[in-house]
Amino acid sequence: MDSKAEEFLRQCEALLLVRWVFADLNGIARLKEIPGAMCRRFFKSGGRDCCSAVLSLACTSFAPEVQWIVDNGFPDCSMLPDPDSFHLVSWSRCPPGQDGAARIGQVICSSAWHDGTPVQFDSRNAAKRQIERLAGHGLALYSAVELEWRLFIKPKEDAAEYTWHESRVDPYCSILAHKYEPLLLDIHQALQSAGLRVEALHTEFGCGQMEVTMAPKWGICGPDEGFLYRDIVRQVAQNHGYIVSFMAVPCSGEAGSGLHFNHSLWSADRRANAFFDAAQERKMSAVMRHWLAGLIHHSAAIAALTSPTVNCYRRLHLPFTPDFADWAVQSRNATFRVKLGSDANPGGSYIENRMPSSAANAYIVTAATLAAGLDGLERQLTLPPEGSRDAGRLPSSMVEALAALEADTVMQQALGPQLIEFYVTLKRQFDLGLVQASMPTGDDAKKLAWERAQYLENL
Repeated sequence: MDSKAEEFLRQCEALLLVRWVFADLNGIARLKEIPGAMCRRFFKSGGRDCCSAVLSLACTSFAPEVQWIVDNGFPDCSMLPDPDSFHLVSWSRCPPGQDGAARIGQVICSSAWHDGTPVQFDSRNAAKRQIERLAGHGLALYSAVELEWRLFIKPKEDAAEYTWHESRVDPYCSILAHKYEPLLLDIHQALQSAGLRVEALHTEFGCGQMEVTMAPKWGICGPDEGFLYRDIVRQVAQNHGYIVSFMAVPCSGEAGSGLHFNHSLWSADRRANAFFDAAQERKMSAVMRHWLAGLIHHSAAIAALTSPTVNCYRRLHLPFTPDFADWAVQSRNATFRVKLGSDANPGGSYIENRMPSSAANAYIVTAATLAAGLDGLERQLTLPPEGSRDAGRLPSSMVEALAALEADTVMQQALGPQLIEFYVTLKRQFDLGLVQASMPTGDDAKKLAWERAQYLENL
């Protein structure tokens, strides 16, 4: 056992409980609480067993009938903690110890079968596979998320509907920031104590809408932070008596919430930005051009994986939201917004994938973006001209998006046929089969109210 693992176990043994957390296909945190004194035993014996079907649950915990899971008797897999991700849960509602220190810890897990084979439909494993493929090209991922969310008041006993905690639409507003500063400060401190680096917090363009922007991290640490971010923000808000929702469009006439995936590729030694080339036009390297071409080529499949609810498609095809499979420098009207570095700042070159909704799973966003970009890189696809819309519009419904995903054999093979099968089965049985099929007829307000009942508190 290496020194890092030993230090992790010593830290666990000093705590009462350690949350062994893992992401389901929705990016929702599932866990087992492990007594600190038991962590060494489970870690040394190959992890802690958990029913693998939990990975494919819907956000409401509806269990889809996935044939492979049924045929194999709902088998156990092992939860394998990543010692690098360990942190204290400073925001826990449990009182601290006599020394004032937190008594609860947390560690992110991946899953594997008992023979050590990674579980293919584990979204964190999917992201790790694409990062490993990237390493095979001598490249490293540097990424972060900008993730928007909304603040709500829980309905009273006799009220059926939620209300905004803040009815004003006032982006970047000092007065609103002052009003919610105690909450924002607690969110910042909780994220910081979990090892996440916050770059900025501010109000956004919708009622009760806010955003926290994270600093980029290397490799799997970027999507790990996207996963933790959503869970921590919801828990801290709960401590304040609020509801935070990452539902994409909870009310009509309002700006949707997104997850913008900012990423760049670097040399394996992390010294040179592979998207920057001073000798090329606009200083965009061949790597950047081929990568962008891959993203545009596979945009329809990416949409299916990054707009994971029927509600998400209300967010697309509106001002300042993704509409076509296109790119442009600096423009917020483009699906893929390009930021260009300079001779003075070559590290400033990166791509902002603006397609994902706030309901998206950060691991799947990462895996899908990398799989598409790698195809562009490996086949040296040609980048369309800036602003060109020849690649077509993005899907406008889940039905259309899932059909595009199933038709994209390159993405299926890259991400793993089993991951795609489980994901599509979940979407067809829950989001289309239960949410959309059971939606009330009549005006759109009733339909949106039904979507809120399924998604608002569950995302």
